Formats: sequence, C-alpha cells, structure tokens
Amino acid sequence: MSSDWNESDPDPRAAAAALRRELASEEQWMRRVAVSGTEEKPEPDDLVSWILRAARLESVSGDSPFAAWPQLASAVGIDVVDAITKAAKVSMKVLEESGGHALGEAIGDAEDASCLRAVEPASTGLLGPVFPMLELWVEAAEESPLDDDAFDIVTARRETWPLGDDRRLSVVQTPLHELDHRVVAKLHGGVQRLAPVFELAEDLALFADGRPSKRMLDQFNSRKGQGVTPAGLDIIVEPVLDDWWDVFVRIKGSASKIVRQVRLGTLLLTRLEEDPDLWTVSLKDLPLDPLTRLVGSDIAIKTTDGGRFLI
Repeated sequence: MSSDWNESDPDPRAAAAALRRELASEEQWMRRVAVSGTEEKPEPDDLVSWILRAARLESVSGDSPFAAWPQLASAVGIDVVDAITKAAKVSMKVLEESGGHALGEAIGDAEDASCLRAVEPASTGLLGPVFPMLELWVEAAEESPLDDDAFDIVTARRETWPLGDDRRLSVVQTPLHELDHRVVAKLHGGVQRLAPVFELAEDLALFADGRPSKRMLDQFNSRKGQGVTPAGLDIIVEPVLDDWWDVFVRIKGSASKIVRQVRLGTLLLTRLEEDPDLWTVSLKDLPLDPLTRLVGSDIAIKTTDGGRFLI
C-alpha cells in the first residue's frame, strides 16, 4: 500500500507532488465508478489504501484530499471501520511472518496508520471505533528486526516522508537490523522469563455481562515474577486485570526507575505520572478476538540498562 516513492532519489517535495496526483486520479476513478455503475467497484482495500496515503500526505503537507474520505466511502458503499480493521489484521500478520520488501511495506502501512490516528480526529471524528485497532497495528510494527531489503525500504521512507515525532514510528526513525537485535541479546543474555509461559485456558475466554469472569481475573492476576537487570538491579513485576478490562502492571524494586517500556502483547502501556511505578492500558474498546489474544499474551518489560523481561 505504501510503496510510491523512488528509493534511488528520495525527494520529499517530488514524492508529495506525485502522491497528490495519484490520490486525485484515484478519487476521480472512485467517483466516476459510483456514478456510472458500469465499471467494477473499488474493493475495500482500495479505499483503505487511499485513506492511509491521504493521511500521510496530510501529515507532511497539510494539503491533501483526506477530508473527502466519508463522501468516497458513501459513494462506493464501503464500511470504512470494517475495512480498516480487516486491513490491519492482514498487515499485522505480514509484520509477524514476512521479511524483505513485504516487511518494509507493511511497516510503511503501519506508519500511515499512525498518521491516520493523528489527523482524523480534527477532520471528521468518525473513526473513533477503529482507533484501538490502529494502536495495535502501530505497535505491531515497532522494533521489528529488519533484513537488508526491509532496512533499505524503511530508510528510504524516512528520507522521503519527513513526519513529526507524534507520527513517525521508532522503527523508521532508528531502524534496527536483525543483526543488531542478535548483538544486543548476546550482550545482555537475551530475554529473561520471570514466570512460566502464560496460557489462558480456553474456557476462560467466555465473559459474563461483557466483563472478564472471576476465573479469568484470578488466572491473569496470579502471574507475578522477579529478576535482576544487567546492571544488577532488582525488578519485581505484579500485573493486574480489573473488572472493566483495565490492565495495570506495578513494577517494584530498584529497577523500577529505569523501566523504559512495558507492553501487553503488541499493546504499549502508559506510565502514570502520579505513580511512576505503575503502568496501565485499557482493553475495553477492543474487538473480542484481539482482546482475548492480548489477555493471554506475555507482558514484556524493557529497562534502560538493556534488560528484557517476559512474564
């Protein structure tokens, strides 16, 4: 979806102009098809691709046809929330399983999703229901180990599309080659698992009144662990899932101040300003499938001294 720049000559102004023409041409085509009724209608992926690229152009230049997406969606009869959700799931599978050119493009699509998340509220405010999925999509792309081809594509994207810090993915800003990941793992002894692999029993994935069952809460909240960071600091991890699908991870010990990142599966947690040892994220707005998957996912913690922990 995002391969529309010349890797050998990354000129931001030329790329923006070319994308603007491309979007205008596709918009005319979709409007013409909607009126004529004689041509084959666009697929949902066609509209999603248009929206994502328009969001990128809006982020770069503020001069894009992005605001026209509701009219286009209505004209061609496509449910945008459903279409973006399906596209995100396909892209996340590519991010997990692919390499090379496909991986590089998938990271670009995820960064376009980051742009969409940033520009859409000020435009129409109609895509709120898909924001949790955009968050999952963005986080799935972050810190992906890149092979040579993917590394080249991501580097070209960074040079061609100058996005702001709130939209630029770290995997694009400071990409790590898969060899870098191996070196870091070797230096710091790899990932430390603080507790046995967590497996959510299938029968616990059934909820009453839209809330987690008591058995699910008990199983999730039973996983705790402690370890030592590469610098010799103690770390104690205590996760909690509450009745309203809020996840809290309290980190104790001398390492609590050097924790730089906490994730539940692909979802990034936020550190509370009023309680820096507590990290949290809400799952309540997620669709059932990703919600269930996340509840059963590992919690990953990273520290500034190179420590990586799973629980």
